[in-house]
Amino acid sequence: MESMPKISKNKLDKNTYDFLSNNLICALTDLNNKKDVTSLMDSLFTQTERLMLAKRLAIAALLERGLSYKKISNLLKVSSVTIGFVKNGIMKNNNPYAQLINKIASKLSIEP
Repeated sequence: MESMPKISKNKLDKNTYDFLSNNLICALTDLNNKKDVTSLMDSLFTQTERLMLAKRLAIAALLERGLSYKKISNLLKVSSVTIGFVKNGIMKNNNPYAQLINKIASKLSIEP
């Protein structure tokens, strides 16, 4: 099992952060198919980082389906703090995020 991703304690200035973030978004939006997305994800992210992203999307979908924090925590092996972090992201009225979560939630076969 891989360790948690390590984040540098040296903070980036806002302009550098925005530039890097924009480049990542551009790289993702330029992809046209699942093979290209998979290839980019495999090149950019460790297995642990991909799992972390997948779990966050699953948390959001399970919250959308009405599952309790306890059930989500037991199912995905995540803390209530992580679930709360994802829930706060949902509450920001982010329409593309909501659409993605609804799509994922509709495919789940887990009941509350």
